[in-house]
Amino acid sequence: MFLSLFGCANNNTTNNQGGTNVTDNGGTSTDNTNTEPDVIGDLKDGEYTAQGEKREQGSEEATVVIDGGKITAITLRRLDAQGNEVNYDNWTGEEKDGKTYPNLKQYRIDMANRMIEAQTYDVDTIAGATQSCESWKLAVKRALEQAAQ
Repeated sequence: MFLSLFGCANNNTTNNQGGTNVTDNGGTSTDNTNTEPDVIGDLKDGEYTAQGEKREQGSEEATVVIDGGKITAITLRRLDAQGNEVNYDNWTGEEKDGKTYPNLKQYRIDMANRMIEAQTYDVDTIAGATQSCESWKLAVKRALEQAAQ
């Protein structure tokens, strides 16, 4: 029963980040060496929001939509220290005001697509945004735990 959660995902799903998720089968792999299950129990349909670890400079948040027991949409957000969503136009991997911010504008969409395709939070992180990616994974895991209750 548990393995049924990892079936094939629809390659074209609508996301909440301004477009259609088009998955990429370009060799992305997950680390299946951990002993902790990716998702515990059956997932109840609904929308679930959770946060990753809070840090001094902010946190990451995820909203996960479950439909038919499957992950159908994920919205990943970066929040500043006050809890407000950041302006992603400042997070494009380009230098702004003497600082270079990772390309979270694209990374959050790529991570969401990977998770939807794999039907799990446990996907590879993106180099250059490891801390944000790990926090997004934790936020999605926490949202999925809500859906499994």
